[in-house]
Amino acid sequence: MNKRYFVGVDLGGTYIKFGIVSDKGEVSYKGMLSAQARLGRDVVRDNLLRSVKQALQAAKVKKTKITGIGTGSPGTVNQITGRIEGSSPNIPEMVNVNLRQWLSKPFGLPVCVDNDANVMALAESKFGAAKGFSNALCITVGTGIGGGIILNGKLFHGSNFAGAEFGHMTICHNGRKCNCGGIGCLEMYASAPAMVKDAKRLLKTDKRSIIRSLVEGDLSRLTTKVLFAAEKKGDRLASQVIDQASAYLGAGIASAVNLLNPQVVVIGGGVSQGGASFIRRIDREVKRRAFPSATRHLKVVRAKLGNDAGFIGAAILCAQANR
Repeated sequence: MNKRYFVGVDLGGTYIKFGIVSDKGEVSYKGMLSAQARLGRDVVRDNLLRSVKQALQAAKVKKTKITGIGTGSPGTVNQITGRIEGSSPNIPEMVNVNLRQWLSKPFGLPVCVDNDANVMALAESKFGAAKGFSNALCITVGTGIGGGIILNGKLFHGSNFAGAEFGHMTICHNGRKCNCGGIGCLEMYASAPAMVKDAKRLLKTDKRSIIRSLVEGDLSRLTTKVLFAAEKKGDRLASQVIDQASAYLGAGIASAVNLLNPQVVVIGGGVSQGGASFIRRIDREVKRRAFPSATRHLKVVRAKLGNDAGFIGAAILCAQANR
């Protein structure tokens, strides 16, 4: 049987990642553009269209026929209507946008849409770290924190497409105000922006940290990548921030493990690139907090597909809908 090819697009709060993916999960082309979400809805739309055009141009060069376009976006995404109906705190301008119409009108191809963490979970369950498991919790940790759940081999959406919003579990009932309007959401304690913010706060009183030298005195250049690099050089402040984020993530995952009893927890997104040590810390915290009966055979692992998981899953979403 001939392979079919799809454009997959992963809209994030910072970047748009995209690629050409076969229905077997093979990536023949990929690219990345800045989302420029802070500049508003029209700019995001223009950048989304640019990403698809770039992928279609690459397909033309490769003489590859594209069957459809799959897209993952933050927020509550109604798969039936194609509209983003609910909270998208990292790109608030996208609420009430019909993402399917944005992409189907200019390109004349079938378009499938879903939440970005859901498509990551789909990709990891088909081709990545959750392959072979019928019950999995997949988490993305980056600009925000998202979740996707595989139950009995199927992607879980909830009754209104709002299921698995892992980053908006309340981790502290009277804690930090979240961009979603809630209080004490996990995203405010363990996402990339939260880690950077905590590091900057601690740097006000810590003069020994090497972080300032790593960013050449410009704290606007501070990222989680810098924090992990500083920790490898023995920086205590960086280690403190990473330990704290790991503890919060572990606590949140432990609650989900007690609720869902998955076989595997897959952690992806930009922050997961911190390496095996970061995953081990989270694993220890989960197994310290969750029921022993729920963690007896539980695996906590890093996503295999890395930052490609989102656009791969978006493409596979479209492949499944257009069999």
